[in-house]
Amino acid sequence: MRIDLNTIWKQSPQIIKQMYKTYEYTIKDNYIINNILHRIPLDNQITFLTYPHEEMLYGGMAGGGKTDALLLGALQYVEEKHIPADQNKLTYDALILRRTLDDLEMPNAILDRAKQWLLPLEDTGLLIYKDLKKKFTFSSGATLTFRYLAHNNDLMKYQGAELQYIAFDELTQFPENQYNYLHSRLRKTEDNPIPLRMRAGSNPGGRGHVWVKNKFINPNSSIPFVPSSYLENIHLDHEEYSKQLDKLDELTRQQLKFGNWDAIITDGLLMNRKQFSEALISADTFKDWNPVYTAIGVDPASTGGDKFAMACLTYFDNGKLVLVDLDATSSSNPEHKLKDFIIRNQRFMPRVVNFEREAGSAPHYALQYWQNLFADLSGRLGFYLMDTPASSMGSKFNRAYPHAFHVRNGTMFINRDIPDGFSDMGEVYSFVGALENQYIYVHPDRSVMGDYPSPDELDAVSYAYEEVQKVVTGLALTV
Repeated sequence: MRIDLNTIWKQSPQIIKQMYKTYEYTIKDNYIINNILHRIPLDNQITFLTYPHEEMLYGGMAGGGKTDALLLGALQYVEEKHIPADQNKLTYDALILRRTLDDLEMPNAILDRAKQWLLPLEDTGLLIYKDLKKKFTFSSGATLTFRYLAHNNDLMKYQGAELQYIAFDELTQFPENQYNYLHSRLRKTEDNPIPLRMRAGSNPGGRGHVWVKNKFINPNSSIPFVPSSYLENIHLDHEEYSKQLDKLDELTRQQLKFGNWDAIITDGLLMNRKQFSEALISADTFKDWNPVYTAIGVDPASTGGDKFAMACLTYFDNGKLVLVDLDATSSSNPEHKLKDFIIRNQRFMPRVVNFEREAGSAPHYALQYWQNLFADLSGRLGFYLMDTPASSMGSKFNRAYPHAFHVRNGTMFINRDIPDGFSDMGEVYSFVGALENQYIYVHPDRSVMGDYPSPDELDAVSYAYEEVQKVVTGLALTV
């Protein structure tokens, strides 16, 4: 049920009266909110905070004030004036959830925002904060706790909880069963006048996109959804924010810039084939360019169906970033192949060979093995060998996202003249063609990739890019 101001004015006078009373009592006259916000909330935020419904979703486009709305909702009932006359302590416990601890503690994310708002009030005696528990306790007795919920096993931590406010920040990152279970923890005693509220904020996209869309966005839904937009956020530079959103891949751009819950991109989430083809250049183009920094990325074969893939990525002194070489082998003994690959690219002066370190990899392919094997060659050519844990870079899609961004935006190029190889069946195998297909089909959900082979070449590029962007200023994404 889509709710906006025009819809509300068509509602019964009783609803409007109740919303006005809620605004006066919990926002306008809220000492804590007025001391931390120093401004009137956005119209859509006020709608979200005052509409009388137990469940609500706020979101759609990026930049619409979701984080502030969820945090303001938690603070509406923390003051002493809400303590019942016959009691000396307020029974009000609020919980705000993010998917992972990193999401929770990211700079300017919801916990960091809460600290910015509330910690200056500690000296006034209005509240205390315990960082170990991620918990604010107010002088009234109310609490606001921040947690992450990465796995279903974490649900047992809330088995005996009694909460009056629960908020999911970025709801589409959660599966439906976790939302439903936490909803069952929403309860209170009969004499508690504070309303029970289940709140969430989210953009389209993410693992929970389908169930969130069906539950809140579907025209037949009876649960209110308050749409938000960066264009309605008077505290943002709209033109600059729009430019930043335009840097996203097309699907994410449709979801975040336009709040499109129905966006479907069939040509690939990272890029389309036209964007890939426009990034291809000939070897003659860069033959006289001077290399500044080169990294070789290696994706070792971890299963029988995987290939041992190698990518050579070079940043030149004219500011161009080029994938100059790519190779892969299904051989169980790839040592000579890698040695030849390094030697044939020595004119680009590689400085590092970065291996993927994946749990369960064969022991003889551990980093020390490669360091010993290439000790003479690395000393002679001046490169060193290292490895990066696969888990530290997220999914294959997440690993590829940064360099795909540069390919589709014309700031990274691919050598169209990389020599072809041969498949296990003796057929000609195009490494450039394989990379193009992998840019197209790789997906955050591996099950969507179906029977496609593992994107080995793409992973090798990711591990090369990981090292180049640490050295070259301006390659790290700011979106």
